[in-house]
Amino acid sequence: MAKTLSNTALKTINRIGDIICPKNGEFPSYSETGCVEHVNSMIIYAPDADIGDLNMLLSILSVMPSSVLRWLVNTMTASHQKEGGFATLMRQLDFGLKGIILGTYYSGKVGSNYSGKKPTEVIEFDINRMEK
Repeated sequence: MAKTLSNTALKTINRIGDIICPKNGEFPSYSETGCVEHVNSMIIYAPDADIGDLNMLLSILSVMPSSVLRWLVNTMTASHQKEGGFATLMRQLDFGLKGIILGTYYSGKVGSNYSGKKPTEVIEFDINRMEK
């Protein structure tokens, strides 16, 4: 079973991340920050089966046009106001994908090639993190 997300899955996270966190004023886009480099370290404790399922979902989404990904993000967001099985599935997907994307975007960690302002610097947020 997979312990990390595939390159295809990470590219798809970048695409969805740019929909959720687009470049806006001083805020860099998700992909611009390169924080996708830290996704695998974030999910290291997830069950192997969950990582495998996420890899499969993101691989399927990788061939979808951007308009379908925008529809998916809008549907996930709207699902919190609806009931039923499909809405429940969309809420779970919303929590999972946005958790990964927003968690890495606002972690204070950026990619090795990024030299701009971090999102946490834009909002003037500083956290004292104790690394092991």
